[in-house]
Amino acid sequence: MPLADEDIRAIVARADELQRFAAIPQEELESLVRAGEELGITKAAMERALRERLGTPADPPKVGELTFAKSTDDKYYVALVESSSGEDFRVRFLRGGERILARDELRPCAFLPGERVVCPWPSWGPWTCTVLNYDVADRRITVTDGWGETRSFPIGDVWLAPRTVSTKRRLRLYTALVGIGATVGAAVGALITALLLS
Repeated sequence: MPLADEDIRAIVARADELQRFAAIPQEELESLVRAGEELGITKAAMERALRERLGTPADPPKVGELTFAKSTDDKYYVALVESSSGEDFRVRFLRGGERILARDELRPCAFLPGERVVCPWPSWGPWTCTVLNYDVADRRITVTDGWGETRSFPIGDVWLAPRTVSTKRRLRLYTALVGIGATVGAAVGALITALLLS
């Protein structure tokens, strides 16, 4: 069965996304961590910030855990990990449906206070909200819309928006700027030291 044009475009777009992510050189990520350490930020904190920004979980999710999983519309919905084999995970979405996904198509799902999720806000439609509370037993979160109103939603009704290319490009730019800043700082420090010792 031949692929439709839309399918081909989706496959090429996903392959491009994977290639761009893999193209971030490891030494670039390591230099960012070193730059953070020079500013007094621990390596663990920098690595966690990178994982959160890139959307990759620190450890692969375990069978029975909740995760945000990429759906066919590129949004990330809450799903239950049903099985795993190597880097592939079979998930069942809380709203129905199953998929087998790679680890990079999963995001951590903890509903910590301060996290941002998209909710179906009455009369506004999809609205990015801030988590205030998560009731594990009822599987409901309480969120604020940022304008002083709070509501409660079942976790199956919320999602994470897909990352845009501009976010990834900004990350690369920020990484490069931190590297340049560290290099310039080292050069200025060396120059000052040389002037003081002469």
